[in-house]
Amino acid sequence: MLRWYYWASIFFILQGIQALDILDRVIYGQWEGKPGDKLTQSLNLLLILVSLGLFGRGFLLLRRLRTGTMLSIGLAGFLLLSTLWSVDPQDTATRAVLYLFVVIGAIGIASNLDGDEFMSLLALTCFLSGAASLVLLAVSPANAQVITADSVDFRGIFSQKNVLGEAMVVGALASLHGLRVGNGKRLRYAVILVLVAAVAFVSKSATSCLTIFAFCGTDAAMTLIRKGGTARILAICATISVLPLLIFGAAFPDSILEMIGKDPTLTGRTDIWTYVLADIYQKPLLGWGYLAFWSPHNLAAMEISEVFHWFVPQAHNGLLEMLLNVGLIGTVFFIILWVRNVRLAIRCLRTSEKALAISCLLSCVGVILVGISEIVLIAPFEASTGVFFITGLMCEKTVRATRWGRYPHITASI
Repeated sequence: MLRWYYWASIFFILQGIQALDILDRVIYGQWEGKPGDKLTQSLNLLLILVSLGLFGRGFLLLRRLRTGTMLSIGLAGFLLLSTLWSVDPQDTATRAVLYLFVVIGAIGIASNLDGDEFMSLLALTCFLSGAASLVLLAVSPANAQVITADSVDFRGIFSQKNVLGEAMVVGALASLHGLRVGNGKRLRYAVILVLVAAVAFVSKSATSCLTIFAFCGTDAAMTLIRKGGTARILAICATISVLPLLIFGAAFPDSILEMIGKDPTLTGRTDIWTYVLADIYQKPLLGWGYLAFWSPHNLAAMEISEVFHWFVPQAHNGLLEMLLNVGLIGTVFFIILWVRNVRLAIRCLRTSEKALAISCLLSCVGVILVGISEIVLIAPFEASTGVFFITGLMCEKTVRATRWGRYPHITASI
């Protein structure tokens, strides 16, 4: 029987990957610019209560705050502070409060569960969400797809295909973790990996498919390198062979996209970036306010939408979205946390929790890859946000626990 904090963690994951969107869509419907409704408000309130419960239990188990905990809460506090200069203070305050409780919930999960437990719950949740999306496609294609004049996008139980794709990305991350740990459940995690990869492929989310491929390749290379001998030599040679292709793809993305049949402007996203850069220069240090720029009340955002003749909801680039909404100062805050997670993961590789360390590193790699064409880390309900914070905090906990093993007198911390 799962204890209450396991169920609380499952709800946190479901809300974080937006798998509960189907409930709102079935009851109220969906349209462009749709405001919040009673169900959305109820789920957000439940998230706040769940996050407080997880954090409270974790605080009782341990004794004082860790550096990662204080930095994470500090970041959420800065986002809330941006209400003071936001172009839409009410929207910024609402979203910043939700982000704060997502961070608090992530801290609680990292304190209550170990890495294997969390990854197991994450893999199972994403697997069931992917399977439910396929079932919905078979039973009610109209509800599982978004049909436009020039495309048919598979979104399943999620709000759109990119949200579905990112949920499958973290599902792949969790299933790879399970394959590394083993414990007699490799077949289960192999099935999960195949299904989430298949769902991402059906969604035609190129970024998600590329990220899952990169996860699998990086995981295999690290496994071979750790084995040493001939396997290490083969892994290094394969990495050296692929590296020029990655450099070429980063330098000349148009050529790569044309070869695979994709729009070389990333469906018009690179055109949006030109206008977004001009708005970033207007408020470079603090930005326009946390997630406030694309508000219907902001004339600068509406001017961009008028140029493209459709409602533009985001910059479609992680770094630009950060600079636009929280400026250089907020972006540096995010970068510090990202670098710190990489550093902690590398240190964690020297402990017994190598599987967790690799998962944390892959999470950081995923942030970079997804961030090329989508927002990352800055939105509260985004699959990569919770996983990023949780894996980083768990690595910090592991590194500190190893140190406590050598120096028992050091006090534990949350």
